Amino acid sequence: MSVVDNKTVDGIALTYDKNGIVLLITDHLDWSDEYQHLMMLQEKINVYITFLEQKQYEKIYKGEEIAYGVIEIHFLHNLTVNAKKFLQSVQNQVAELGIKIQYSVSQEETDETR
Repeated sequence: MSVVDNKTVDGIALTYDKNGIVLLITDHLDWSDEYQHLMMLQEKINVYITFLEQKQYEKIYKGEEIAYGVIEIHFLHNLTVNAKKFLQSVQNQVAELGIKIQYSVSQEETDETR
């Protein structure tokens, strides 16, 4: 499971306060084909937004009162400027739905490692 598989949720958990749900996206792709990468990421995020909007998590967490959702993205490679702009744009759009976008990079790259 990863960003390339937009039919499944990579990971799911309740937040520590148990008022929210965290959905995980794992992204191992580099940014050599930035456009294609962004398109795959957008498709995956859209699936997750639908999952949250339709409250599909209720099948897993019966009886839990979920107030918000977090889409947590774990990237292997540093983000490009356009990728950061894209994620900020998505965050601006989904904030009113009670959804937050968070991301981290597993392997920070320096000029020497690229």
